[in-house]
Amino acid sequence: MGMTVYVYRNDLGDSTAGGISATAKQLCLTNVEGPFEPSEDSPAAVLVMAEPIGGRKILRIEPADAEGKWTMFGGNYGGTSDSRFSDKCRELLGQSWYGAVAIHDRIEW
Repeated sequence: MGMTVYVYRNDLGDSTAGGISATAKQLCLTNVEGPFEPSEDSPAAVLVMAEPIGGRKILRIEPADAEGKWTMFGGNYGGTSDSRFSDKCRELLGQSWYGAVAIHDRIEW
């Protein structure tokens, strides 16, 4: 079970190199409490905190099967107004969060 987030993409075209947010209108975050299941229309993804860079914590959404792969920002964002999403962001960051999160679904190797 997971939380649905909507994909917000720019008008410049696909910069994900075929990532999951290139065509999906929504993603299912499998590590956030919610009533939804991943599907063909809502691929599985996870909300993670990137390793701190210079002491700065960074949230990102990655494909669920990207563990061990180098992912990059492909230009799209994921977000929802559901408070369970912001609660999970706060849990990961250790501080409040409000807004969309960058989707890191560009994988080149």
